[in-house]
Amino acid sequence: MRCFLFILVVFLSACVSLPKLPPLPASQLDSWRLKGRIAISTDSESWTASVYWQQQGSAYQLRLNMPIGQGALLLEGDEKGVIMRTADNQTYKAANADTLMADVLKLEMPVTDLQFWIRGIPAPHSSPDRYLLNDKKQLRHLQQEGWFITYLHYVNVEGIALPKRMLLENQSFKVKIAILEWEINPAKFAGYDRFIN
Repeated sequence: MRCFLFILVVFLSACVSLPKLPPLPASQLDSWRLKGRIAISTDSESWTASVYWQQQGSAYQLRLNMPIGQGALLLEGDEKGVIMRTADNQTYKAANADTLMADVLKLEMPVTDLQFWIRGIPAPHSSPDRYLLNDKKQLRHLQQEGWFITYLHYVNVEGIALPKRMLLENQSFKVKIAILEWEINPAKFAGYDRFIN
């Protein structure tokens, strides 16, 4: 993607040195929910979905509601593994969600890292290749694990700045995420019916 390569060159030129990233308040969040919209595109195809994500520690539930007639997809996982349930009542299991998305849907979707990126923080298992902060000391750009992430807008949620719009790109995929609602530190998984209505 020419646009991706151009942005990457500009980004790299602005990040010659890489000082230590300061602590970000969102890194303290252990439990949260969100709902939003996601659009994934390649050079040849694209699709959109509503997304509902609940996270408590390492345990999560991620639901993607496709356009009318295409059904829904549910991922449930923790550090022990992940289960995917599809609209046609098929069930798949794997060690992580990234593998399931690639094997079943043929999508390069970094769910493992996205649970951190979507909060505006780098994934902790590897150091960022590059990053750039805005004037409020929030992540503006992040390069990690072959992905280039741009944070377009933040929203204040109970005193914590969390992303509202973001863009993820690599050499093959572009992922746009718009978060419509955040809820932090809920008492427990409440189920999707209550959260999305």
